[in-house]
Amino acid sequence: MAKITNVFGTKFSGRIGKSMVAASWKGHEYVRTYVKPPNPNSESQRKARGTFADAVRSWRKLSKVQTEFYDKIAEGMSGFNLYISRYVTAKGEGQEPEKPVEASYVTADGQPMQIGGLIVKAGSRVLFKVSLAKARAAIALTCSDSPYTFVLTRGRAEEEVLEVRDLSVTGMPKALESEELGIKLVADIQPPPADTTGGKR
Repeated sequence: MAKITNVFGTKFSGRIGKSMVAASWKGHEYVRTYVKPPNPNSESQRKARGTFADAVRSWRKLSKVQTEFYDKIAEGMSGFNLYISRYVTAKGEGQEPEKPVEASYVTADGQPMQIGGLIVKAGSRVLFKVSLAKARAAIALTCSDSPYTFVLTRGRAEEEVLEVRDLSVTGMPKALESEELGIKLVADIQPPPADTTGGKR
């Protein structure tokens, strides 16, 4: 806390009366006019807190692969902080917050590949590096962070099989294949739930 000595030798620290404050900036002590903090319970403050709470609840509903995506794409912050920041910004601009689109791929013959794998990159950054030892690979990507590069691997060999420049236009690839490596993955698209209403609404 800054301490200011007046002409009478008295040292002031913090608030001085109702209109002045002793403060310090970069080692220089000074006195400034006291400015009353904004009302912490104003409508805008309540709205901001509500949006933040909604963002946290939304994060908690994300799947493991969705949170993994944010953990890998974030720079200088956690995946959680990146998601919250984007969520709050989108809401502030009147837009719907973006969530990563999930996709699950399986080997075309349904057989596991102990030395096979799928890598997904954004630029030079590896977002997902998934083994095909269980014949399945799950990923999640956002449209706003494309382009993405899809790479198939077998042992130490790898081949770039696809680059998606605009995920919002192309969507998740339906198949990924390398003839050289002998790997083909197909999207595991789940059928829609059966209509139990007999076609009636």
